[in-house]
Formats: sequence, structure tokens, C-alpha cells
Amino acid sequence: MGTVDWIIILSIVFVSGVIKGTTGFGFALFSLPLLIHFIPIKTLIPVITLFNLFSSFQIAIQTRRLKISRRIIVLSLAGIIGVIIGGLVLKFISERWLELMAATMLIVLSLMFLTGFRFKIRKVKRGNLIAGLTCGFLGGSTAVSGPPLALFLTSLRLDTEHFRFTFAWYSIITAVVAFLDYLKIGLIIPETFRLFFISFPVLILSIQFGKFLSKKISQRIFYLSAIIISLLAGLLMLYTCIGRCLKLY
Repeated sequence: MGTVDWIIILSIVFVSGVIKGTTGFGFALFSLPLLIHFIPIKTLIPVITLFNLFSSFQIAIQTRRLKISRRIIVLSLAGIIGVIIGGLVLKFISERWLELMAATMLIVLSLMFLTGFRFKIRKVKRGNLIAGLTCGFLGGSTAVSGPPLALFLTSLRLDTEHFRFTFAWYSIITAVVAFLDYLKIGLIIPETFRLFFISFPVLILSIQFGKFLSKKISQRIFYLSAIIISLLAGLLMLYTCIGRCLKLY
């Protein structure tokens, strides 16, 4: 990759980090459909997992006055199982199918958000299990687990700080498991760490800037921004996937 490529990559990492720092999720949503133009998806997904791990840890530290709840534990344990399954799928299924699945999921769930849809969660424990498994599978196979968890947490009507804190700890736990799983099945290569360490300073700065923005926006704008980001990311990923299938580029 040349200098121009690196400038574009680092710019994408910065914007993605700002989104993550502001909303608590969305790094993979924004970065994945853009970075796959520069990095093969099976190389990219472990790198994005590392980005999510460290950015989520940074957010968790920022909200350390909050305590890890039973909800986070159940979500995370179910997410671990989903991540392992998703990692196996990533090893054996075509990249194009993974991209198409992620794009479709993003678009459908984002449109559900925009129409005001909310799950009627009568049994919260069961809802935690289903949401954890679903998000873990999508995170392990596509590195995009945010939208279904965002939809679930929105249905619980969490405030902005608890929303970000829950997302952060879920992401930390599942990202560690996903990375170990990628390591076991041979998806971690030297290029993984090279891409990560070059981008790391930009990631730290962007999360801090996102934290600043999160204090300046209302909860309504907070959720609306997350929905729009998800929808645009899904549409872009779908466009990219179709282009690859038709061999337009």
C-alpha cells in the first residue's frame, strides 16, 4: 500500500473511532465496508476485532463508576458461544456470502430502527441469551455485531451512559474470545499486528474525541445517529458486495 492508501485507511479509522467513542458502537459498521477496498476481509476482520477490543476498553475506563450487571454477564457468555460458531463459519464460507449477510442484516435492522420498532421483551433473561448469541455469531463471522445489540438495548430503554457501558464490556469479552479463536484457526498473521499498531495512535485520539461529542448530544440524537450510520454502512457494504460479484472492480 502506498502513502495515499495509508492516509485513507487512517482517516477511516479516525472517523470510525469517533463514531465508536460517541455511540459506544459502530466501528465495524463504518470501517468494514470502506476498508475492504484496501485490505482482504479475512485479514481485516481480526484487525477490526483488535480495534473494537481496545476502543471498548477505553470506553469502559471512562465509565468505570458503573458496575458490571447480570445483564452484561449473560449477554457476554452467550456472545462467547456465538463468536466461536461465527469464527468457524468465517473459516469455511465464502467471503462474498459473509459480506452479503452482514449488509442485509445492517439494512434490515436499521430500517426497523427508523420505523420505531422495539422488541416487547417479557423475559429479559431469555432476551439477553438470544441477543448475545446473535451478536456473537455476527461479530465472529463478520466483525459487525452492533446493530442487533443496539436494537435490543434500545428496547430496554437504557440511558446513553449505560448503553455505552454495556456495549463496551460485551465488546471487550467477545473480542478477546474472537481473537483467540482467530489465532487458533490461523487467521492471525504478521500483517494483522502491523495494521493494528500503525493505526493505534489514531484510534486512541478518535475515541477521546468521540467521548467529548457524546456529552454534547441529546439521547434522541444519539440513537438517531446510530441508526443512520448503520443504514449507510449496510448500503455501502451491499454496493461493494454486488460490485465484487459482478466483477465491476
